[in-house]
Amino acid sequence: MNPTAKAEFYSVEMKNLDQLLQSIRSDLPHASKAAAAIDCGASLEEISELAEEEGLHKLATVLFEAEQEALRKGPRTGDDAAATTDDFVRTVRESLPDASQTAAAIDRGASWEEISELAEQEGLHHLASTLFEAEQAQLRKPA
Repeated sequence: MNPTAKAEFYSVEMKNLDQLLQSIRSDLPHASKAAAAIDCGASLEEISELAEEEGLHKLATVLFEAEQEALRKGPRTGDDAAATTDDFVRTVRESLPDASQTAAAIDRGASWEEISELAEQEGLHHLASTLFEAEQAQLRKPA
């Protein structure tokens, strides 16, 4: 698939995901933090984490898988996969408190491995999993 086709495919998939989120949103209670996150256009990671906290495990799982798939099939390929992961890490950093060890590691430019370990310790499982998968993809890349 050429890069333009991949970008169009990615765009269609994200549009379908947005439609899915809106249909799920109508079934969530008004006091739901996940519902509020959907309403304000939060990231898939944030919505997923809030859904998990609220015991909406299936929603959290679907969003986590969609996020992973988006990273794998995103419009960037090859060496740009690392840039996509770095962009994702920077986006996550914006939502982390300054007192977070994970945030401090991101700020000082630590390795994905270190950030992943700290994220796991702090319960940021989506970030840890994403970084682990990115590390594995880098290892599988032909030299």
